[in-house]
Amino acid sequence: MFGPLPQLHRILVILTSLVVGVLSGVWLAQLVAGPAAIAAGVGWGLLVGLLLDYVLLHDFRHHPRPVRVRRH
Repeated sequence: MFGPLPQLHRILVILTSLVVGVLSGVWLAQLVAGPAAIAAGVGWGLLVGLLLDYVLLHDFRHHPRPVRVRRH
């Protein structure tokens, strides 16, 4: 989605989305009573952060691969 980014920017995008995902999971878990809900919220937030990283940094365009042809 963002195109080719320098390595530092890719790392910053990954860390930012993971932190936002985990914190939003904790925040949503606070709405539900129980200490187990916080751990579940962190897990779901981490999963959402990882999926967001994939969507933000993955190149969805099709790149044709060169084919090696051997002639005898």
